[in-house]
Amino acid sequence: MTRLLPPARLARLACALLLGGTVLGNPALARTGDSMSAAYGSYLAGQHAYREADLAAAADYMIQALAADPDNPTLLRRVLVLQIAEGRLDSLDSLARRVANLAPGDPVAALYLSLEMARQGDFQGAVAQLQAQPPRGLMQLTRPLLLAWMLQGKGDTEAALKLLGDIRQEDGLSLLANFHRGLLQMVAGQPQEAAATLETLMNGLETPPLRLVMALGWIYESQGQADKARALYASARGDQADGRIIDRWIDRLNQGQAPRPLASDVLHGLAEALYDIATGLRNDRATEAALIHARLALHLDPGHPSKALLIGDLLQDQRRWDEAIAAFRKVPQDSPYSWNAAMAIGESLNAMKRRDEAIAHFRSLSQQNKDRHEALVRVGDLLRGAEKYIEAAEAYDAAMARIDSPEGANWTLYYVRGIAHERAKQWDKAEQDFQKALELQPEQPLVLNYLAYSWTDQGIRLDEAHEMIERAVTQRPTDGYIVDSLGWILYRKGRFEDAVRQLERAIELQPNDPVINDHLGDAYWQVGRKLEAQFQWQRVLTLKPEDKSLIESVEKKLKDGLSDPAKRDG
Repeated sequence: MTRLLPPARLARLACALLLGGTVLGNPALARTGDSMSAAYGSYLAGQHAYREADLAAAADYMIQALAADPDNPTLLRRVLVLQIAEGRLDSLDSLARRVANLAPGDPVAALYLSLEMARQGDFQGAVAQLQAQPPRGLMQLTRPLLLAWMLQGKGDTEAALKLLGDIRQEDGLSLLANFHRGLLQMVAGQPQEAAATLETLMNGLETPPLRLVMALGWIYESQGQADKARALYASARGDQADGRIIDRWIDRLNQGQAPRPLASDVLHGLAEALYDIATGLRNDRATEAALIHARLALHLDPGHPSKALLIGDLLQDQRRWDEAIAAFRKVPQDSPYSWNAAMAIGESLNAMKRRDEAIAHFRSLSQQNKDRHEALVRVGDLLRGAEKYIEAAEAYDAAMARIDSPEGANWTLYYVRGIAHERAKQWDKAEQDFQKALELQPEQPLVLNYLAYSWTDQGIRLDEAHEMIERAVTQRPTDGYIVDSLGWILYRKGRFEDAVRQLERAIELQPNDPVINDHLGDAYWQVGRKLEAQFQWQRVLTLKPEDKSLIESVEKKLKDGLSDPAKRDG
């Protein structure tokens, strides 16, 4: 899907935003004595908490350190950054002003203060605050975009649109600038111009961003063009990764309910700008800067569930699972985003090694949403991960029962059920699933590889398997597992020298996979490189594979070697 913001550039700019006073640096504490020893201890505890991704504790410890050295600009700034990142946005004015006074030009303080002025209706002050901020680092992006909305808050639509026009000239920013141009025109009471702006933007994109579809549909609906909005949603339905959200919009429209606009006023426009920047930063893995912008977006627009969902996603990225779950639970049940939030809760539970709870959660979700199959797929995945292959296949069966007419995108369901059947030693069922997956998605390299490798391991249909794996390797030449399959079928066909070449390449791509190391050891043995074979087999044991049968096979080969290349224990 097309992004509103380009990647690469954002992470560099985010570093400039945060490194003005990096949390992990070492501040010069201004005083000495027992109080400063305690302060330094709190500071070190804050550092440790930060490294452990416990930002709440990090903020609390930094506040304790600051109490002993209240005019330390580095500590002040760190406390401000951490408080915003934690969503503790009430009563930060005094702290932000102290940072601004002691560290003039600090971007986080300037950003917070300007947004607070806007939130209080002082757009004149907000503009002045932001204009005084040098356009360095991430401010190169945020400053002009936010200024445009603040100028609109002052009632100066012409200046706001001119500024957005200037942003369009920046490399990679035209999509973002034009998107906000359309939103701002709508807020300014120019619906026809807004629709024209976003329609032009839509026409230039093969797969438009979800929020662009949402914004244009909102304009159509607000102008009484329900049929036009419905057609837009229907056409975008197949382009979006999660059509569930669009389905909810269509249901709402059919029930005659008004849409929840992305930007009904200037504050919501500012929130949308912060949200878009946060999303871009997340895509570029600048998680902390993204979290700051997402928290500020939610502060300005606390009623929009997409902001809470993004915060949950960012907390997941930081592996803060409990906090992520709490964020996802703030998404209302009647929101179009509720399904995404509920699925994310299950993923967080699983990430916390609470697999049984995750399975129960996904089962409950599937009962509440009988028109959806995805939660049942996750039940199957988790059961398969627990090596409960029969139960996993049953969960996949239940998921398939909810699909009336399998389409290309459903190949994955047949693929994973095929794996469950194969692991449960139900090969006939597995083979049918893999072949159905290829029927839905011809030439899919993962399926080609799995089916062909399975045939190879059974010593059947070797010529067909060889040809299939060659096609898979052509598509994914750097996938060590697929290259291993090619080497293994060459081995099974007695072409040992060719097998060695491919298996050595597979080891370069996946050096720590025990099965590939085992395969290479077998191939070395067959070409007379027996010391190297023993080394590879010994390496298998050092990798500590979970498969006990592989361990037994390797131990036997280390003792007795290999004799018949057509037969193999592992």
